[in-house]
Amino acid sequence: MTMYCFSPADVAREYGVPFSEINLSDEYDALVQNPQIQKWPLQSRDLESKISQCQQESGMPYIVNIDTANKANPIDGQILLSDLGTSSFQIQATPELTANQDYLNLGRDNATSRAATNVGALMASPDFGHSVETMVRAMTNVSDQAALAAIPTVAAGNQATHTLGLSAMGLHSYFASQHLQYGAPETLEFTNLYFMLLNYWTLMASTKLAHDRHQTFTGFENSDYASGVYFERYLDPKAPCQPQSNTVKQLFKHITLPTIADWQALQQRVMQDGLYHQNRLAVTADTTTAIMNDTTVALSPIANRVTAYQLPAVGKLYYPAPGLSNDTLPYYVAAYDTDMRQVIQIYAAAQAHVDQGLALPLRLRATCSPELYDWKRGHSDQLSTRDLSILRHYAHKAGLKSLYGVQILTETDGEFGANQCTSCLMVPDEH
Repeated sequence: MTMYCFSPADVAREYGVPFSEINLSDEYDALVQNPQIQKWPLQSRDLESKISQCQQESGMPYIVNIDTANKANPIDGQILLSDLGTSSFQIQATPELTANQDYLNLGRDNATSRAATNVGALMASPDFGHSVETMVRAMTNVSDQAALAAIPTVAAGNQATHTLGLSAMGLHSYFASQHLQYGAPETLEFTNLYFMLLNYWTLMASTKLAHDRHQTFTGFENSDYASGVYFERYLDPKAPCQPQSNTVKQLFKHITLPTIADWQALQQRVMQDGLYHQNRLAVTADTTTAIMNDTTVALSPIANRVTAYQLPAVGKLYYPAPGLSNDTLPYYVAAYDTDMRQVIQIYAAAQAHVDQGLALPLRLRATCSPELYDWKRGHSDQLSTRDLSILRHYAHKAGLKSLYGVQILTETDGEFGANQCTSCLMVPDEH
């Protein structure tokens, strides 16, 4: 299939706005037909192959499914891009400047106060909801006290949105401690309920703050929160918000899960009092924080049972999987030996409740086992551009907003063939 790339300068001249602010899906046919806009034809399959080739060589580009992000966006406005970690998805507006570099308007830039829940610790909390509300209030204080005057556009955005990015870490270590194999049906069910709870209690905390402070984020009145539309999926009796399997029922036996009636009450409260925060949830891949908490990184499987982290300040740090023992050993399968489709499904279960994005790195061996990836049967076991293309499309179909690069383990020398990032590279040690 032939597709076209367009001149950003020509598009900006014709539409009067930067190319990044054009809804390309809506305007594509008009752009193709417009003789005033220079364009270059190429085969879509060639572009797919080129993206995969670049990912094999460098781990980049990161992938942002911008239409998916905007379709799920409950805020009035357009998401144009994400941060480098592909977790921050917020509406943006370009500032305007005079010839003297004075601001005509500040537009909408983003600032996010970030923190992460430790899955195992939060599941052991005597009061899940109170713990989450405490986190939200602490993060809000950081956001409120942020000194951002040196960057006026960011300061204005922070004052307008009060955006948070509450994350999660330690999912794999929690599964291992409960003798659950990563990717099993029970783990998908657990992830769905855990992030549903995070969503519910951060909404509750945010509407309490809005009520107490008599203030909502700018634009709340035009959002799906204000109309109540956002809550409709939680009011569907065909999609119960309660555990179904006995295993997951046991995991949540000391935690009260909101019923449809609870969601209805929250819906009415938010419509009446508003929300203080424009955004609340985003999952980052913070290796250092996970090490400090003696847990696994974000929602990903471990890189290896004993991993060497290359840290700029201290060099190579050898780190065993948290709680690694003969008892948990069978449940610690490395990401490179895990079907990435299972990882994508786990992240998709979380994405259903996360209003921003999730930093999901694809981790693959340079030789892909046909036992993991059925499409490799009868073909070469070498990682190909087609393999990466299949996984990208699988992630898009699953509803993910982004993919945080690719890390490839080359068997011959024990080094990654991609994503050589000095601050977060994870290199399994073979000795």
